[in-house]
Amino acid sequence: MSDIIRLENIEKSYGTHQVLFGIDAEVSEGETFAVIGPNGAGKTTLFKVMTGEAPCNGGRVIFRGEDVTAIPAHRRARAGMGRTFQVARVFLELTVLENVVVAVEARHKNEGRRDVPWYAFKPAQSVVAEAMELLAHFELEAKRDAEASELSHGDRKRLELAITLAGKPKVLMLDEPTAGMSPSDRAGVVEVIKRIREENRITIIMTEHDMSVIFGLADRILVMNQGARLALGSIEEVRNSPVVREVYLGKESQHD
Repeated sequence: MSDIIRLENIEKSYGTHQVLFGIDAEVSEGETFAVIGPNGAGKTTLFKVMTGEAPCNGGRVIFRGEDVTAIPAHRRARAGMGRTFQVARVFLELTVLENVVVAVEARHKNEGRRDVPWYAFKPAQSVVAEAMELLAHFELEAKRDAEASELSHGDRKRLELAITLAGKPKVLMLDEPTAGMSPSDRAGVVEVIKRIREENRITIIMTEHDMSVIFGLADRILVMNQGARLALGSIEEVRNSPVVREVYLGKESQHD
């Protein structure tokens, strides 16, 4: 299985404060790869470096065999990086359907497709149909005409996932996908992520504090602490690592 993303000696500083210290990691195509660590470990910063939101001060980011270290975020997105955020980013003033239609139309534009004449005021039926299919995938079709501002936290997260998938990314990057959710919403999102993985055969990279979510989804785990790589391996290798248990998981993880 080939690497879809490779990180080589990533360094990142904000002014004189160094946040990442020589991070090396590789993500195989089709796997679910989790990044975990205590608060302040540098997980979100590493995400930003991977997606191009923040430039690194040293090292390289290789995506699908290409060095994208100097390529900005919007070009990485076009190349196949899709990302969600800890706080869902949706267009609150638009309806649920309109949110996804905008994303589908943006992808079609990037692909050089024109579904309707430039002067048309309504989206093409093919665009609406694709958007509705995505909403059905996330059980949001009944709320198609509701403004996004009216949605619950869990529904906003699902809508953000639908918007991201509308771009048909090669890699889906999920930053705290279940943050702030109720147990029932959390379980629902986990099932959605599993379905996305199985139906789209997509590579997933995620950060998450809930270890039951991580252990239920991840193939391999990168453990970070104070901006450095602490461990990298399978679930069992991470669970059985004394240094990981001491720094992050806690002794109770031995009995999970």
